[in-house]
Order: sequence, then structure tokens, then C-alpha cells
Amino acid sequence: MPAPPKIAQDDLQAGTGRQQPLPPEQLERRRQVRGLLLLAVAALVFAVLRAGVHRVFTVGWWRLW
Repeated sequence: MPAPPKIAQDDLQAGTGRQQPLPPEQLERRRQVRGLLLLAVAALVFAVLRAGVHRVFTVGWWRLW
């Protein structure tokens, strides 16, 4: 008898306790969100490396809100 296919942890619904795969649309959306977050972090790191921390985050930048 062949072994059942392995299901990645990302493909499972969190907190349900069931081993039910997520719909493809939800998996695609998760991948898109992760990609956009990765792109935002990469842009921030590039800006900090290029200009320096004190030019990217000026004094009091968090008080602008």
C-alpha cells in the first residue's frame, strides 16, 4: 500500500485540528502576501544600506501619525 501524499504545513488550516488542505485561491493569496512583505522588507533594507539609518528614519518619524 503506497504512503499517503505529504501535506505541507502551509496547506493546512491553522487551529482546526483537521488535516484539510486549503483552497488553491487562499494558498495563492498567502503566497502573494508573503511576496509583497518580502519585497517591502527588501526595499527597506536597501534604503537603509544605501542612505543610512538616520536618513531613512529621522528623529521623531514615529510621531508623524
